[in-house]
Amino acid sequence: MTGAFDPRRLTLARWANELTKKELADRVDVSPASITQYEAGRTLPSPVIQARLALACGVPASYLTRPAGRRRPDLTARSFFRSLRSTSQRERDRADALAEHVLDIADVLDELIDIPAPDVPEVSVVPGASRQQIEAIAEQTRQEWGVPDGPIANVVRLLESRGIIVARLVSNGRKLDAFSRWFGDRPVVVLWSDKSDMARSRFDAAHELGHMIMHSDADPLSLEQERQAHMFASAFLMPAALVGSDLVHVAPTARTWDEVLKRRAHWGVSAKALLYRSREMGALSEAGFRRSMQNYNRHEMGPRDGAALGEAERPLLLRRAAEAADLDVDRLAERASLSPNFVAEVLAGERAAGDGD
Repeated sequence: MTGAFDPRRLTLARWANELTKKELADRVDVSPASITQYEAGRTLPSPVIQARLALACGVPASYLTRPAGRRRPDLTARSFFRSLRSTSQRERDRADALAEHVLDIADVLDELIDIPAPDVPEVSVVPGASRQQIEAIAEQTRQEWGVPDGPIANVVRLLESRGIIVARLVSNGRKLDAFSRWFGDRPVVVLWSDKSDMARSRFDAAHELGHMIMHSDADPLSLEQERQAHMFASAFLMPAALVGSDLVHVAPTARTWDEVLKRRAHWGVSAKALLYRSREMGALSEAGFRRSMQNYNRHEMGPRDGAALGEAERPLLLRRAAEAADLDVDRLAERASLSPNFVAEVLAGERAAGDGD
């Protein structure tokens, strides 16, 4: 093993496997108090115990050490999480650990080739900001990034072109939505490959971009920040100055849903998102919006809405960076001190069937 034992890495490895201290202690045959001491940095585990800890967490032994130049995890910084009331702390800890691991891969590649430097506008938004203010930020972002008028061809690739690291991981049925986090000046967005159709994936990516632009101080319990990020995503994907002719003015019926689906496919959003946008911009009254959603459920539009646009957008930046650096999965995993399965998942945008955590 090279480098000194890094107690923060042990915490991350435990989080990534959703293990309590007692569960990890049972696997390693030590006391829970010992795990607490190891993670606090008050006691150094012996080389034999370090090897057992690594094996129990499914990481190489080198994962638990900190050689020169390796980034030290910041366990106090947390991600923008949605649905906090329906997710456990254990799930959120795992998600934060996965984001750390994604950045470990990016760090290795960034040392070998030039990954695009982050280019994300920062705009302070006060609580209670109006829809018009949020719309202006979305329009400003499109202009600064040189986004052509009309639908965005690929939201994930757009974010990657601006130095935002995007990964698509498998949630295994967990309730977490997409999330994002700043690591110093490098932003990371994590999307889930097994719970997002294309429309939802694009909206999730735009939503997280809204957080990164507007909310330098993440408040994971803020419904106001969530509202602002939703408004940003809606305006970013469907600019007010361009979407007008595609808005819905009358609650769709069984005979007119196909027209709504055609309009929403043009913008790469869900029918729900188009209906929300129509209400936001005053094309659809509140009563009309309620009837629209009732009809949406009555006519079982969900399956048609979610599947029609095809597969979700996949990240390519890290995969292409690995190819440019001439690193296959095993060599990249060795350099990053991560499991080959996880590295393969990040580079592919989804985990191969049968692979474990």
